Amino acid sequence: MDAIIDVNQCSLYLKAVVDSSSDLPAILLGIVGAHLTILISVAVAIFSEEKDYEILDRNVILDHVIKAKHILLYLLLSTLPLTFWSCSLTLTRFIELLLWFIGLMCIVGILVRSYHWMKGNRFKLRFDYLRSLDDHKDIEEAWRSVWQSEKINYQNEQEFFDIFKATVNNLMASNDR
Repeated sequence: MDAIIDVNQCSLYLKAVVDSSSDLPAILLGIVGAHLTILISVAVAIFSEEKDYEILDRNVILDHVIKAKHILLYLLLSTLPLTFWSCSLTLTRFIELLLWFIGLMCIVGILVRSYHWMKGNRFKLRFDYLRSLDDHKDIEEAWRSVWQSEKINYQNEQEFFDIFKATVNNLMASNDR
């Protein structure tokens, strides 16, 4: 009996995908809208809190937590495929659902990283960001933010110094070429 119910439920889901008059696109857009509403609230909370390393933290949030360079792509992936739903072929709808799902998972990833930023060890993210820097302007701003802070404990200061030393060595090696 359970197998018959499962087959009937699967056929209903497939019918929603195949039927161009279904409410599925509106439901999927509603899911994206709910996630974006949460994301806006989280972003306001993250940017309104006081930061120990003002410029460094702003850059870490934008580049590693929110990934601002990719957010437009995430929004397009989660919304654009659904706008063509009514004129799409059945096979194309499965591709559109896949693109929507990828976009939604990217937005969920931002929410998860935001949670880790707010509740986790921020220094790990700061250290990862400083190690990955290659733009000279960002390097200068980030390190100025670090060295101007007065709240560095010894362990973190040692790690900052090791990363700084490696960065300077890399810059000197790249200038020799």
